[in-house]
Order: sequence, then C-alpha cells, then structure tokens
Amino acid sequence: MNPTPPPRRTLAIGLLIALLALILLPNGVWLAGGRELTHPWIAPVIIPLALLLALLALLGNRIWVACLILLPFAILSPMEAFYIKAYGRPSFAEIIATLIATNPREMHEYLGMLIWPLLGLVLAATALPLFAARSSYRAGLRLSARTRWWMAGIALATPLAIGAVAGFGAQGDLHARWEASLKQETELGDQFQYGWPFGLIQRLVTYRQEWNAMHANVARLDDFHFHARLATPLPQRQVYVLVIGEASRRDHWQLFGYQRPTTPELEKTANLVPVTDLDSAWPESITAIPMILTRKPATISSYTWWKEASILRAMKEAGYETYWISNQQAIGKYDSPVSTFAFEADHEMFLNHASWSVPGAYDEVLLQALRDVLRDSHGNLFIVLHMMGNHQSYDYRYPDAYKRWRPTQSDPWEDDDDDGGDASASSDSTSDAASDSSSAASDDATDPEDVQRGINSYDNSILYTDHVLASIIGVLHDSGAVSALWFESDHGEALPSATCTAEGHGHGIRSEYEIPVLFWYTDSYLAAFPARVAALRANAGKRTMSESTFESLADMAGVAFPGHDPTWSLFSTLWRYHPRIVNRPSQGDIDTATFSKECDLVQPRKDAIPATPASGKGR
Repeated sequence: MNPTPPPRRTLAIGLLIALLALILLPNGVWLAGGRELTHPWIAPVIIPLALLLALLALLGNRIWVACLILLPFAILSPMEAFYIKAYGRPSFAEIIATLIATNPREMHEYLGMLIWPLLGLVLAATALPLFAARSSYRAGLRLSARTRWWMAGIALATPLAIGAVAGFGAQGDLHARWEASLKQETELGDQFQYGWPFGLIQRLVTYRQEWNAMHANVARLDDFHFHARLATPLPQRQVYVLVIGEASRRDHWQLFGYQRPTTPELEKTANLVPVTDLDSAWPESITAIPMILTRKPATISSYTWWKEASILRAMKEAGYETYWISNQQAIGKYDSPVSTFAFEADHEMFLNHASWSVPGAYDEVLLQALRDVLRDSHGNLFIVLHMMGNHQSYDYRYPDAYKRWRPTQSDPWEDDDDDGGDASASSDSTSDAASDSSSAASDDATDPEDVQRGINSYDNSILYTDHVLASIIGVLHDSGAVSALWFESDHGEALPSATCTAEGHGHGIRSEYEIPVLFWYTDSYLAAFPARVAALRANAGKRTMSESTFESLADMAGVAFPGHDPTWSLFSTLWRYHPRIVNRPSQGDIDTATFSKECDLVQPRKDAIPATPASGKGR
C-alpha cells in the first residue's frame, strides 16, 4: 500500500481496521474474563485471525466484498459480546434455539433497560461495514499479490503450527509427542465453533440439524389421538400446572423429614400434600421425564421410541390450552428428546439464556412467564413448568441471597468454622449418598470439608427451589381460578459421602430414584372435587412411582379417555400397588432389591421383574 495514502484511502483503511476490531470484540471479551478456555489463545485469537487472513487473501482485490461478507457478523458482534460478558462463555447452538423460540416480550423482559443501548450498538454495527465497503470501493482499496500470498500462507500454516506447538510442549518420547500433536489437531473443530465470527456458522448448522431432528420426532405422533374429553366442566376457569424439577433428592427436603430447614416456605403453605414414597424409574432426565409425561412402561428400553403422545396431547383434546415454559435449553444431546414433548403444546417458551455450566439461569424467570400466561389466556389451561432445579453445579442454581449454609463449593478454600448454624445437621442425611459400583473412596473425596461443602451447596439450591415453588403457588392462588399444582422431580441426586465418591446422577443409587413429589390445590378446587383430594390424601403415603404420574395428572384435571386405567391414578380410590421397576445399572424391583454398603447402589433381584405387555402397562 502507498506509505502516504490520500485522505480517501486513509479513511478506507481506518474503517476496515475498525470493522475488524468490531468483529474480534467478542473474542476479546471472552479472553479478558471468560470461562471454558481450554486453550486460552486458540479459540478466541489464533483461529479467528487465521480465518480473517484467509478471507482477506481470497478477496484482497475486492476488499469491499469482504466488508459485506462480514456485515451479518458485525451486526451480531455487540450481542455476542454482551452474552459473553453476562455468562462468561460464547453462545452455542442450544442458545441460538432458545433465542429463536423467544418472543419479543420475553426478550424485552430479559434485557430490561439494556435493550435500548444494545439496539443502538447494533445499528452502529450495521452502519460500519456498509461505510467500510463503500469507502473501500471508492478508494479502490486492494492488497498486493505478495501480501495476499503471505496472508494465505499464514492461514494455511496455522493449524499445523498449533499441532506442532502442542507436540513440542508435551511430555514423553517422540510417540507421545506425536499423539499430543494429533489430539490437538482433532480438537480444532471444537475450538473453531467457539471463536467469533466464523464459529457462528458451525453453531447454526448444529442448531438446524438438531432442530429438524427434534421436529421430525414430534411429527411422528401427529396422527396419534387419545380421544380425550373433559369429564368435569365447570363454570369457573380451571388452571392446572405440572412443575418438573431437576436432580432433587427427597431426603434433603425438610418437607420430607430432613433436619435442615430447606423448605420453610412450603412448610407454611396451606392445602399442600407431600407424596412421600414416589420413586423415579430412571436416574437421568432423558429417560425419566418420558415416565412423567407419557404412559411408557418402565420396563421398556431407555431410548426406545414410545408410540403414544404425552399428557399435553390429552389435555389439548380435552379443551385445555397448553403451555410448556422451560428454564432449560430447547435443543442438545440431553435436551432435544425432552423438547419433543414441549412442542406438543399449543405454546412453548424457552427462557434459559445461559447453560448448565454458568451461573445466572435462575428458576424465578418462570414466574413472570406464568403471570403473563394467566393474564393473556382466559380459557382452561394446562401448563408445564420445567425447572433448572438442583442440577450441578449447585452454586449456580441459586442467587447469593439463598447461600444460607456455608462454606460452599464456590467459597474460598480456607478454614471456616461458621457453617450457617447447622452444617452438622446433614451428616446423617448423606449417609446414603451414592455412586456407581466402580467408584472408590479417595482421600480427596472423603475429606469432611469437601463433603460438607457439597452438602451445603446442594441444600442452598433446595432452599431456593422451595422459594420458587411457593411463589408459583402464590401466583396460582392469586389468579382466582380453580387450580391445582403437581410437582415432581425427574430424578434424584448422589452426593459424595465418607464412604462413596460419586456425585450427580445416572449411577443407579437409591437417592437417585427417591424424588420429592407434592400436590397443592385451591379451596375452590377442593369444593369442586372433594373426592379427588380425599383419594390423593389417602394414597399419598403409599409406595408408587413415576409410571403413575400420567394417569394421576389426567384425573387431577378431570380428563377422561378410552383406556384410562384408574389403578395407576393416585386421585382414584381404585389405585393399587404396582411393582416399582427401576433401571441402571440393572433393571428390577426397588422394593425387593438390596443396596451396596458403600454407595447404596441398587441391586435388584434378577427374578423380581414382572412381565409387561409390549403395548404398555397391560392397557
């Protein structure tokens, strides 16, 4: 380029530099204070710069075309930077699905007063590449052939250089260094998708693939019908809510006998009935939630497609307007199968703009959405609220105001004698925290402070869940409708203990199956349906499981259909005990099983699995 360019050329170069800075802004924000930076410089700096060099090398004779290609990325750069600043990591395919499923009012409520400065930045970001393109065109801005060749060479050499650096920095012999180099090269695809701007392309492709696959599964049941009807119409409006919890174990709820006051608000709530002995059939969401929403038998393989639609379809057929309001993601390896049910509803809302791995996606976001639905819809309603609940990391599940028990897993690791008043109360309650059979105790995992921190963090998350549930009940109470609520966690959770190292879920431990379930109703519901409440109260202490939920929800809302089996409904006097089949690591009846000494691993008797017709539950 001319070392002393004229004003027009100077302006073109300045605008091009400003555009490139805008494009790289999200990467700078991520590098400055982000999370999940496995290789700090590769995803946010090296790969984006190499790809920009490749673009300029390819279009060096037409810089203005490169500016126009960068236009959509420039428009989105302020929003991406805002997202990274808020959550500490780049956006991803699941968040794209959430944003697309978000209506303007939800977005306005999420952004609040920030929406106006952000819109201003977006408008400025739109203008910059347009001015840069126009200025480059008028100035005839172009790169010399030699400069373009250098740029192309650097871009092509970058992946090889990344692998070489990884190999030289590895420990061991030549073979080990070679393996390290190859491993780094294979990880470049994952690194690429998080860099801005071109990683957005891979995120959009992933989003579209998962979105299409999910909707294809929804379409498979378009022709299924329960032929349901509302058996008990009322002159008043009826509103029924199913709240699906996440990773909540029953023995850490004060409402179910835990020593700590983890559910103080629910303890004071009138018309609340704890269902004290209902177990989940599976210890992970992807297989447990279908047991809540459908009539799929527990004995059928975990990932086998079930031929029937969910309770949402039955409610729609009976005249209820249906909503699915979620604080989880719309798509993803573990989310898409659940969202298949969500899209059976008349309306779906996905409100989680974060992820499992960052703080800030609190369940109170469900409250305003619920208020909006109750205000905007005037007929009978059936609403599913899907919580983030008590999923790891536990400290990410609640605001600081609910950090009652300390120290927690996120607190500094130092001696702290102040545990919030009753940290010792949980020592007995975690004696049955469990893991899989392969887990073995270690010095770190059995450290008393390590165990106690995990308990404190988890109990704080339960305390917050108590608040959210009590607030949901308050919203329903104030609506004036004939209303009832059913809360059920999808599965429980394992917490490390003095004898067991495992945590999380999916292992097959007793505490992963023992879930909190409760029923709440308004006085007007009791007046209209006293027999239902009486039957539920009579059955609330009996041994049952999540296979009973579908029929129970139908009876709770007064929905009748051919093939309805009241022996599975807790709202019916005809309910009877059915063997409680659980799965993982093997399938069997939890009521006849034994449990391992260290972790309470469920060990079913091989001869205690009842035969179940392929059609499901004998119906």
